[in-house]
Amino acid sequence: MKTQPDARTRWLGLFAAASGIYLTALDITVNVALPDITANFGTDAVTIQWIIIFYVGASTAMQLGLGGAADAFGIVRMFLFGLIAYTVAVFVIGLADSLGLVFGLRVFQAVGNALLLALGPAIVTRLFPPDFRGRALGIMAALGTLGMITGSLGGGLLVDAFGWRAIFLARVPLCLAAIGFSAAFLRLNDSNRVNDDRAARFDLRGAFALFIGIASLIMLLSLGGRHGWTAFYIPILGVASLASLFVFAFIEKRAARPVLDLSLLRHRVLAPAILTSMLISVATFVNWFILPFFVIDELGASAGIWGVLLLLMTLTNAAASPVGGWLSDRAHPSYTITASLAVSTLAMLWLSALDSASSIGAVGIGLSAIGIGMGLFQSANANLIMGSVPADRLGMGGGIVGLSRGLGTVFSVALIGALFAARRTARDADTTSAADAFALAFRDTYLTAAALSVIAIILSLTLWPRLRLRRAKQPSRIDSEMR
Repeated sequence: MKTQPDARTRWLGLFAAASGIYLTALDITVNVALPDITANFGTDAVTIQWIIIFYVGASTAMQLGLGGAADAFGIVRMFLFGLIAYTVAVFVIGLADSLGLVFGLRVFQAVGNALLLALGPAIVTRLFPPDFRGRALGIMAALGTLGMITGSLGGGLLVDAFGWRAIFLARVPLCLAAIGFSAAFLRLNDSNRVNDDRAARFDLRGAFALFIGIASLIMLLSLGGRHGWTAFYIPILGVASLASLFVFAFIEKRAARPVLDLSLLRHRVLAPAILTSMLISVATFVNWFILPFFVIDELGASAGIWGVLLLLMTLTNAAASPVGGWLSDRAHPSYTITASLAVSTLAMLWLSALDSASSIGAVGIGLSAIGIGMGLFQSANANLIMGSVPADRLGMGGGIVGLSRGLGTVFSVALIGALFAARRTARDADTTSAADAFALAFRDTYLTAAALSVIAIILSLTLWPRLRLRRAKQPSRIDSEMR
């Protein structure tokens, strides 16, 4: 008979899971170090972007497959492997003497990153009862967000003082502390032990096909958005992606233990929750790669001011995450999801109205609202998804959460970025001022993002529990409502 973990075990497990999420968030420092890495290896800005593309693409493509592997081989065991892989990667990258080696190691680091992102929610879900799951996921997300704050504040200082290698080597002591803490204190019930039958039936072929399909899609979007959609390799990547995903679906229908149970995609809750997460990620990620140019070039603010604005968004996100989890425990998570999407939509509309006469304070208001909306959303949506998957497929559930966000980010950079470039070119033809063209293209892009947010709101309404007869016994927890 399975014994429920005591309060001490639960909270220690939560902090262990949060330590992994914290480490993944520290990679924001790489963006700060890109100019120094470029100069050190004597390359160019276009080439150095592959440091980001390889990492994000590989991590996104592997999350679902590695989550399925954790369900077969043990969640804690694979989480610790993820910590070790991440540690080895950042240490060797900090010593690497060639750019090719850095690129390869970034893929290896992505293995660790994917495991940590997928298994953090799985660990917390297994440790905490359904009526506290949302709060626990929200607290984990808030603690993990501290990594972004640490990276934002300390990354530039490390690069200025010691060079780009410091942003990797400085993570090693933190990684070792996370490994030691997790190995000593992370405990789950007996269901975490390796099940030989599950391990033997792990769908390796399906995991590989899924990786090729998603990786090809990400490469298509990344290269198409950067270099245009008419290059000869774009249709090749498109065919590779479609063919691999078709093979993946064929394999999954016949696998004894599929990486992704395709029947879940017909689930009344799971499919809309995934699409909603992708849509809002597409809509809101524009604040990371378009808004900086507006703040610095149009409003004349310094990079330091932009850093403060990002910090403001991160802090409000961290503060709102536990609140979103608490709300999603008190009532069905779909209500919090819809409310959070409404906050994000209003914030995007607010930002779309900015122009060259706007104040930094107005930008801060918009970004604070974005942080609140996304903080509420991420914990409530994770609660909903993790409560929808079977108890023995929590690694898969965590992989789904991460995959939906990762794909949304990639789609945002590629498609919304391309839209902004196209609108700016069109506006250049309509105006005599480059600044006016930028401002108009900025407005068009943000209005499009707000429209995607509205679609996400409409989609979230399908997640609401169906009306039941007053006489019927009402389920007290989300899990029974969703099934």
